[in-house]
Amino acid sequence: MNCRDALWRGLLTSILMGCFAASAVAQDMSALINQALDQRVKAQFDTVLPEAMNQISQSTGVRIVADPAVWELLPWGQQTNIQAKIENQTLRQALDAITRKLGLTYVTREDALQLQPVPALRRIGRRGTIQELQALDQLASLPMDTAQDRMTVKEIVDAVDRKLADAKTPFSIEYRPGDTVRPDKTVFIPRHSTLAEALESIAKETPLTWFPRDKNIVVIPKEEQIRNQLSKTITLRFAGVDIAQVLTELSQQSGVRFEMEPGALQRVPAEVRNVQLMLDNSSVLQALDSITGFTGLGYVITPRGVYIWNQSSSQPSGKRDRVVGMMTLPESGIQVLLFDSQVPQYMKEYLEFRREKELEKVRKLMEQEGFRPTEPATNPSEPGAEDL
Repeated sequence: MNCRDALWRGLLTSILMGCFAASAVAQDMSALINQALDQRVKAQFDTVLPEAMNQISQSTGVRIVADPAVWELLPWGQQTNIQAKIENQTLRQALDAITRKLGLTYVTREDALQLQPVPALRRIGRRGTIQELQALDQLASLPMDTAQDRMTVKEIVDAVDRKLADAKTPFSIEYRPGDTVRPDKTVFIPRHSTLAEALESIAKETPLTWFPRDKNIVVIPKEEQIRNQLSKTITLRFAGVDIAQVLTELSQQSGVRFEMEPGALQRVPAEVRNVQLMLDNSSVLQALDSITGFTGLGYVITPRGVYIWNQSSSQPSGKRDRVVGMMTLPESGIQVLLFDSQVPQYMKEYLEFRREKELEKVRKLMEQEGFRPTEPATNPSEPGAEDL
């Protein structure tokens, strides 16, 4: 063995030992956190949630952090107040009670406990109200109390509705399944489950989902709920940002999973990969429509989220299907992009005619207001002009 081989073997051994040591430390930290969760604590809080987290960390030695989504979904974000008195309880019991009141849960990470929104709070797609947090608390507190381990979706919904009424809560079920679920579709119900856990079984095993809205517990198709989340308005500015980063940001802002066709982003032409887009109180759906219009990407809403593909793969020689217009459906207000391949030639001529009429109105307004462009106008038909 020469010196270089010995050096590489020594380096590899050091790296492996470091990895094993890091893994062992992480396991030790996780074990210590679980041990601390079973220790009894005594505390009293009347402060904002971040300060309460710090107080718990200082008194127990367990670091507590929050998923950023927590501050976006709680009614007052980081100013959300906590009033609690803990006596003769374990830290686990105390955290269960505190987080349940806020529509939160917690998970053990390598070196900390992380607060997270419960799935139903995420599905609201905006800041929850006090009333909606109360609904989540009631659902997480009341037992389902059923001897059956399988029930139809309708039976579960009716049972939850009855139990909310029997407990004299102000909440009731709003059941709008559409035609997404068969009437005889059965769902597994875990033993000793709460009302929230029973409803979550529906979300796990069917195309339906649920979340609180005012005094109602809404049960609707997942696609409808995802569309609601994508209708969330945002204010963002992308100045020459790569398309991949833009889509990641939109996914995070909406709380909706974006799934990409393999290679779809790589096939976006270089001249449109860097996105110039200003969103001022615009919906994520509007942003997606704008992006797909000039990049050649397409998207569809599914029960899992948003699926994005590259439309150029279905065009001859990789030619992109150009957007020639946008139509608003009067019944729903949904905006639909019109692609070149979908519009007959005689309609294209009419669309061009209407476009020129609208542009002429803009030109007259410019003259009336004395507006002078900083750059000379370019005839779109001249070579070099961009064909949008």
